[in-house]
Amino acid sequence: MSTISASTQPGVKTTPPLQKETTVGNYFVSHFPPFSFWKPELVPEVKAALDRAPSTLNSQPSTVPLGLYVHIPFCRKRCHFCYFKVYTDKNSAAIRNYLDALLREFSLYAGKPFVGGRRANFIYFGGGTPSYLSVDQLRYLTDGMKALLPWDEAEEVAFEAEPGTLNDQKLKAIREMGVTRLSLGVENFDDHILEINGRAHHSKEIARAYAYSREIGFPQINIDLIAGMVEETEANWRECVRKTIELSPDSVTIYEMEIPFNTTIYQQMKAEGKLVAPVADWDTKRQWVSYAFSE
Repeated sequence: MSTISASTQPGVKTTPPLQKETTVGNYFVSHFPPFSFWKPELVPEVKAALDRAPSTLNSQPSTVPLGLYVHIPFCRKRCHFCYFKVYTDKNSAAIRNYLDALLREFSLYAGKPFVGGRRANFIYFGGGTPSYLSVDQLRYLTDGMKALLPWDEAEEVAFEAEPGTLNDQKLKAIREMGVTRLSLGVENFDDHILEINGRAHHSKEIARAYAYSREIGFPQINIDLIAGMVEETEANWRECVRKTIELSPDSVTIYEMEIPFNTTIYQQMKAEGKLVAPVADWDTKRQWVSYAFSE
């Protein structure tokens, strides 16, 4: 959060104190290099890399891990702090078109020497909300992927889920598809805070989804929390940590609330002429995360 600025002495750089308030952040980069840096003349280099066998990069090809990230850009609602490319207005036909395009792209990569014939070490379904898809849509996608690149040797298959999109049938299907790590986007356990931050689920849905996920034996269940949401207090944060420990998930991921440019919170700030976001400052968020880690 700090920047480097010139001091009054020539050639000497000074570092100002860490920023206290949560102001609007930077643009989120989802792909590196960013697409804005790509040029048509670089396409041959990309194709050449895909046509290269893994053995040319490492004397032991089996030690070169292959990971797949699959983005599902559909949600029931757009959270006020969300900076991802997501859609909340697409019908089943539009979703099917996206899945078809995704599988076509996947087949192009699977047909190249650098990818084809290898076994995936890990697979990650992120979003958006992967669990927004219906059971039929999920099976269509995963069956198509497995036909191109088997999962049988994957060390981990991770799947992000919004608790309100989960029912017993869908959770069973997700487990049967080979998902080993279910990541629940809990964020907070208080219904008011969930609602005011634009989350689609409620606390009762968290408890129900978690209990059944445990019952059917997911090897790993992760819970996401966000420190410093709109109107969050220290008492609320401590209660969220307590409830998380009570559930005893296999892992916990904690984020500190940020406000990138393409969020609805920033749009509201801009309209009102505000520079500081209506969330906890950085010192507070760091203290809350430290408390959670210690607990």
